[in-house]
Amino acid sequence: MNNWSGSINSNIIGLFSIFLILLGSYTFSLSVCAEQRNTITLATSEASPFSSAHDPKQGYVNEIIHLAFERMGYIPKVEFFPHARAIFLADGAQVEGVFPLRDSSAHIEGMIYSDAIRGGGINYLIHNSRNIKNLLNVELGDSMTQFTNLGLSRLGVLRGAQLPSSLQEAENIDVLLAKSLPTLLDMLDRGRVDFIYIDEYSAKQTITNHRPHLAQKFKFIKGLRKSNPHFLGISKKLPDAPQIMARFNQALASLEADGTIDSILERYGIFIEPDNIASDKKLIVGAPNINGIEAAIRYLDNNDSPFSALDIQWRVMEESILRKHLLGDFAVNETQFDLTMLGNFEVPIWAKKGWLLPFSEHPSNYDMTDIIPIAKHSNTYQDEIYGLPFVGETTLTFYRTDLLQRANISLPTQITYKNLSDIATVVQDPKSQLYGVGLRTKVGWGQNMALIGTMVNTYGGSWFDEDMKPLLTSKSWERAINDYVSIAVKNGPPGEYDLGWKDNQQLFADGKLAFFVDASSLGGYILNPSYSKVSENVGVTYAPIGTTTKGAQWFWSWNFAIPHLSQNKAVAQELAYWLTSKEFITLVKSKYGYYAAPAGTRHSTYSDSYVQAIPYASYEYNALLATELDNINVPTTGSQFVPIPEFTALGYLVGVQINLAVKQQLSIREALKTAQHQSEAVMKRAGYYQN
Repeated sequence: MNNWSGSINSNIIGLFSIFLILLGSYTFSLSVCAEQRNTITLATSEASPFSSAHDPKQGYVNEIIHLAFERMGYIPKVEFFPHARAIFLADGAQVEGVFPLRDSSAHIEGMIYSDAIRGGGINYLIHNSRNIKNLLNVELGDSMTQFTNLGLSRLGVLRGAQLPSSLQEAENIDVLLAKSLPTLLDMLDRGRVDFIYIDEYSAKQTITNHRPHLAQKFKFIKGLRKSNPHFLGISKKLPDAPQIMARFNQALASLEADGTIDSILERYGIFIEPDNIASDKKLIVGAPNINGIEAAIRYLDNNDSPFSALDIQWRVMEESILRKHLLGDFAVNETQFDLTMLGNFEVPIWAKKGWLLPFSEHPSNYDMTDIIPIAKHSNTYQDEIYGLPFVGETTLTFYRTDLLQRANISLPTQITYKNLSDIATVVQDPKSQLYGVGLRTKVGWGQNMALIGTMVNTYGGSWFDEDMKPLLTSKSWERAINDYVSIAVKNGPPGEYDLGWKDNQQLFADGKLAFFVDASSLGGYILNPSYSKVSENVGVTYAPIGTTTKGAQWFWSWNFAIPHLSQNKAVAQELAYWLTSKEFITLVKSKYGYYAAPAGTRHSTYSDSYVQAIPYASYEYNALLATELDNINVPTTGSQFVPIPEFTALGYLVGVQINLAVKQQLSIREALKTAQHQSEAVMKRAGYYQN
C-alpha cells in the first residue's frame, strides 16, 4: 500500500513536472515566436499599382512590404481578396496582416498600424462636364459645406475604404459602396454617384487596364488633393504582433534611409507631383528605360549643348509603367510632363484625341526627307507629324555563332519557330545555365504581346474579323500560342516566366541564351564588349516565321511628343528636334561609338562605315525599308499591336491569360477562351458591336 501510494505520488510529481516544462516551453515559444517565425500570411486586394494578383511582387506597396519582410528574414505569403474581405480576415486573425490600409483618424480597432509607406495622392473624381472651377473654395477643403456648394451629394467609395473624418457622419452626403474599382468608375459614368473618393494612381490605372472607353470622361478636383500614404496592418490577436510591427518599422526605416523606397517610387512614376513646375528654365521629360535614352541623358549631362543652361529633369521608368502612367494622366485630363516619349502606337491615336501638339515648323537643317518612311508614316495624323522618331526597330533573331559551329549546325535562310526550337534543343545545356531561347513572357501589351502579335500574324491569324469581333479562339491563334508556350517552357530558363526584353537582353549578354528573338535596337548592347561577354560570337538573321512570312516583322519607334497641356511647349519642341536630328546622332557616334547611336529612324544613320561596323545594321535597315506602310494601321490585324485605343486593355488582359498558360496554370485552350470572353467584353463596352 505504501509502495503503491508512493508510486502514485511519484507519477503525479513527474507528470506535474512535465506539465511545467511544457508550459514553460509554450510560454517561451510565444515570447520568441517573433524571432523564430519565417513566414507571414498577408491579405491584400487587386489594386494596381499597389498590388497585383498576377505577380505578388508587382505594385509598389507590394514591393516595399516584401523587401521589408525579407530584411526581417521573413517570407511573406500574399493572398488576394476583395478589399473589404481582406480587412475582415485580418481583423479576425484569419490572416496575420493586411495591406494597403489608408490613412485615417479612425483606425481599425483590431489592427496595429505600421509607420506610413509613402505614396501618391488621393482625391475626388468627377465628370469632366462639371464646371466647378469658379465654385471651388480651397479653404473649405473637403467639408460638407464645400460639397453642398459644388452640388455634390452622392459619393461613391470602394467597399472597405476609409473616408475622411469630415465625411464619415455627414448628413447631406449619401455614401454608396462599390465592390471593385472598375465598378466604382462605372457608377460615376452612369450617374449613380456625383463623385468618387479614390487614389489618383488607382483611378488612372483602372481606366487604362479595365475601362479604356472612359478615358477623358473624368477629372480630379485638384484643390482637394491630399497625400495618400499606405499602411500595413497586423492583427492584434497575434501574440507577437507588437514585435512583428516593431521589426517591420525598423526594416521600413532602413529602406527609406538607403534610398530603396525612393527608387521604387520613381520606377512607378510616384516621384512627380502635379503642378510642381512653372519655370522656363526647367523641363520635365518622361522616358522609358531603353538603351538609347541612356546615351542621350549621358551626353546632355556631360557635354556642352544648346541646352546646357536648361534644368532637364528626366523621369525614366520601365516602359510598360510609363505607358500606363501617360495614358492614365491623359485619361483624367492631366499631364505631368513637358515632353515625353511615346510609341508609334500612341502617337496617331492620341493626336486624334487632341492630346498632342503637332510639329509644324521644322528647323531648316532638320531634313525631314532623311527620316525612314515607316518611321514618319506611323507618327503622322492627317498629314501632320505628332511624334519625332528618336529610335526605331524591327524584329531580329540574335544567336550564338560559336554554339552553332560547335554543334555543326547551319541556320536555314528563313528560320521558322519549329527550326528555332529544334536547334535550341540541341545546343542548350540547362545544367550549365545555358538556355535555348529568350522570349518575352512578362505581361504587357508591349512585352509578351508584342512578340505574340507578330507570331499570330505569321501563323495566318488576326485579332478581329471585319466586324471587330475577337478571333482569339481560332486555329491560327491556337497554333501560334502552342508554339510560343512550348518554346518558352522547353527552351527558356526554367521557372522564369516573367521575362521582359531587358531581362533577356542581359541573359544573352551574360552568355546564358543561345537565341534571342526581339527588337533590333537591342543589338547595340549585346554586341558591345563593355556590356556583353559574347560580343564576338553574335550572329543575326530575320525574325522566325510560322506558316507565312506576312507580319513576322514588327515596327516600333520611340518618339518625342509634346502633351497639349505642357507648361513649356517651345523649349520642349526645341529639345525634341535636336535629340532626333542628324547632328545629334553624329555627335553620339563620335563620342560613344556606333553602338550607342540611336538608329532605325534616318537613312543617313546607315552609312557604309556604320553598316560595316554593326553586324545587324543591314538586316535592320532592309527590314525597315521593306515594312508595308499600310498594314501597320489596319485595325483588324495591325502588326505587334492593333491601332485602336482599347488595345492597351486588350493586350494586358490577353497577356495575363497567355502568361498563365506558360506557367502551366491554365491550358492553352482555357487561356484563349478566357481571353476571348474578356476581349469581347472590352469591345462591347467600347461600342464596336452589341451582340
